[in-house]
Amino acid sequence: MLKKQLAIGFAAALAGSSALADFQLDLATQTTATFALEDLDTGSSIAVGTATYYTVANAAGALDVTGSYGVGVISGAQTFIRYDLTNGVFAAVPTASISASGVGGGPIVGSLISGGSAASNAVFQFTANRPVGATSVVTMSSTAYAGIDTTTGIGIGQKAFETGTAATTNGTAQVTKVNASGANMISYGNAITSTIAGATTGNVASVATGFSTFTNAAPRLAVIGSATITGTTGILARTGAALNSNLSEVANTTTSTFVVTGDSFGSLTQTFGLSDSATCAGTPTALTANTAGTASVATALTTLLPLTTAAKTACMTIGATNGTAEIPKGNHTVAITFTPQAATQVTTVAAASGTIGTIAHDGTTVQLPYLTTFSDYNQRVVMTNRGTAAVTYTVTPFQTEAGVTAAAGTGASGSIPAGGVAVVKTSDIVTLTGGTRAAATLNIIAADANINVATTQVNLSDGSTDTVINN
Repeated sequence: MLKKQLAIGFAAALAGSSALADFQLDLATQTTATFALEDLDTGSSIAVGTATYYTVANAAGALDVTGSYGVGVISGAQTFIRYDLTNGVFAAVPTASISASGVGGGPIVGSLISGGSAASNAVFQFTANRPVGATSVVTMSSTAYAGIDTTTGIGIGQKAFETGTAATTNGTAQVTKVNASGANMISYGNAITSTIAGATTGNVASVATGFSTFTNAAPRLAVIGSATITGTTGILARTGAALNSNLSEVANTTTSTFVVTGDSFGSLTQTFGLSDSATCAGTPTALTANTAGTASVATALTTLLPLTTAAKTACMTIGATNGTAEIPKGNHTVAITFTPQAATQVTTVAAASGTIGTIAHDGTTVQLPYLTTFSDYNQRVVMTNRGTAAVTYTVTPFQTEAGVTAAAGTGASGSIPAGGVAVVKTSDIVTLTGGTRAAATLNIIAADANINVATTQVNLSDGSTDTVINN
């Protein structure tokens, strides 16, 4: 069968992230800052030895680290505060200060004496210009951090030491603290998830109309199915800002594809479109052909911006000029693939695929894989109707080998009596030119439970018989 492809649109619910407070080591309900895996980029990475660390920015102080000083000192005393990152390094030179009340005013600024940029630790020396209490707050800030383990994220700890040697060698600390809730300072997550949903209404071609229309409330409309692209709430770009609603940081909006594939509908006149309605109510936005003369239709992501929170549903409308031509049975699948915004992107948005819609018949369809008009054979199609009313049948379309043409004969359509049998010679069903073999589809306007179909073939030279049960 030929395949028909159409692009399916989607919706996104990219929630803007509210401004994050600094990362507080003493806060039992601290929330980690979550960055989009798909926005990490090798172009802004840091190489430490043979390892690559991916950089994220500290926007508006969201990744400043605060914690109580933990020790009390007199004026003139020196204290050393050490910060250790787990699975990360500082991507810029950090700074630190103590906010302490008392004579002298203003914060006490620390001096970086070890570690810092491209290192996993930083040690600061503080000289008190006034007495400093243990509950005074120490704030450490770096404009950027870089992580290596995108599964675990980046954790941070703070320690206080009496001497610089103990601090730089990570000896015995006076005070050690990590976040009270056990949260990491930085975590990573997927920015986008794709959900594929089957059609909420059945696309059943009606036996009463010879399968030319659907049993739906709109008999010439099929709801193929829908796809929704959802942004993770609160997810951040590597710049530290919330991802924008057009996904531009994580996907190429013109080359990402949303394709629905299904069995060809042959010569049927049909229109494909996208609708914000789950039932395709109203007039869907028409999809246009990618290339003239092909069965592929598409819409670029950019044509759907700005994105909404509603799923986009693919709809198929059978044209009025279709008349009584049969709508064949078949499945539709959707394949959603994203291309990265840049070649240096570490992670591509995850693709998704699945079955979204099925077109079925409420009557009987039987595939006849072998029909022959060879003169040495006498082949017949035997149709049994166990119902209480006469039913009609049609044999079409015909599939032939290359160079063979088929023309329907007088026996290609007819009726089967109630509680009776119709036996039709293959030579009456079809005339073949250029060969003697073909396949065909038999449709009977009746419930499947009431119908049996077989082909029987007699070899005229020796009288042998071959019977195949088809239904």
